[in-house]
Amino acid sequence: MMNNILQQKEISFKCMERKIFEYGCGVAKNVLKEGLQELDRQLMKSRDKSVYRHKGHRKTCIKTLMGEVEYSRAVYEVLGTSEKKFVYLLDEYMKFDCIGFVSANLAEKIANGVCEASYAETAKNVTDLTGQSISHTGVWNVIQKLGTKIEQREDRLVELNKSKELHGKRETKVLFEEADGVFVKLQKRYSNGKKSLSEIKLSMFHEGWKKTGANRYEAYNKNVVCSCGSGIDLKNRKEALISKTYNTDEIEMRMFNSDGGAWIKRLYEYDDAVEFQLDPFHVRKAIRESSPGGEYEKNILKYIENKNIEGMLDYIDAAANSLDNPKAEEKLRKLYQYLLRNKKGLIPLKNRVLSLPKLNGDLEYRTMGNCEHNVYLSVAKRLKHRCAAWSPQGSINLCKILCLKVGHKLSGGLDEVTSLALPEKFTQIIKYEILSASKVKEKFGKGYEGRHTSLPFENAAVSNGRSVIRRMLSFS
Repeated sequence: MMNNILQQKEISFKCMERKIFEYGCGVAKNVLKEGLQELDRQLMKSRDKSVYRHKGHRKTCIKTLMGEVEYSRAVYEVLGTSEKKFVYLLDEYMKFDCIGFVSANLAEKIANGVCEASYAETAKNVTDLTGQSISHTGVWNVIQKLGTKIEQREDRLVELNKSKELHGKRETKVLFEEADGVFVKLQKRYSNGKKSLSEIKLSMFHEGWKKTGANRYEAYNKNVVCSCGSGIDLKNRKEALISKTYNTDEIEMRMFNSDGGAWIKRLYEYDDAVEFQLDPFHVRKAIRESSPGGEYEKNILKYIENKNIEGMLDYIDAAANSLDNPKAEEKLRKLYQYLLRNKKGLIPLKNRVLSLPKLNGDLEYRTMGNCEHNVYLSVAKRLKHRCAAWSPQGSINLCKILCLKVGHKLSGGLDEVTSLALPEKFTQIIKYEILSASKVKEKFGKGYEGRHTSLPFENAAVSNGRSVIRRMLSFS
């Protein structure tokens, strides 16, 4: 192989590298194919013949990091059942974790790529950097299947949580939570009149802040969950994930930060242990946008700093009454209502007198208010700021992947949804006709199922003429 490369008239390192890479992928594909088929033969020999009846072989092809690997494996009929059931022992033994015909490793590579790049770019990168060629449509299909599987897993967790069957083992005394929403543009065919935007709701929780460098901290064990449904739907998904992860009986306090939206209140109002904080960024933004000028903004912020919430509301009301401009007055009235609705969360958590439990390990308490940052990483960076339009399901499927990525749980999360999980030991039912081993070759080898009879003059006396006819009709 190397001699063939060196014999070329013009050669570059790039060309040599690509040729060697392709050769290595070819070798790896053959090794994988032989390994799978040898394992299938061993399973065939060691199977319980009173349970599994051999029904021939079937070809399949799986897309891997090395390229497409085509191999054959035996199919078996499961005996002693009320209905006909068939199973691939190799698939069951290996617990194949595939998305369609894409291996889990390749699916993870694709999912990791789309978090940063478009479907077309990801397809090009995967094709260039692996032995597998894939189109942007193929990348899109993988993401839709992964997103759907993640959503189905969340739905299952919600049902288990409602029946009190989720009992996480991890313990923490404090849980920090934040929530926000972001609107993404819908494709024209999904727009309904003026409704050309779809809101994706996000909720994030973690155990505290871990120091990772000089003046640098990151949220520890961060989990992000999203929904395009109601606030109740997001709450159910968030609580199910919390119950799956943590021993909720050990949680003594929850600290919740948000912009005070109506749907967000449904995430925490049910729990008396929640300390709610109105996001300081949104507070300052609302005050700045509604201020008619002068010292209004500075004075309002000073009231909050001094924890004089009633005095602040009276000041805003008096300021609104003193204005002659109706539009300026209307802005202050809206600010007044917004702050009044979220009155309990106006004093920042760091300025409250609270009995704070000890955090796990070397984790620290820090100022909350990372809503916008997490929204940017989970949705806005990929779905909003690229002049792209989405279908409702397409946007949420991609967002499910992004949430795992932001929480540093992409690999583990995909492992959970791509593992082959059978509800019973044998459940794979083959819909099409199962041929006996003797008929597989005729069916798939020649593509013809004719009527099989013996050759003419099979049991007759042989003459020269009959011998010629038999030789003409013989296919051997």
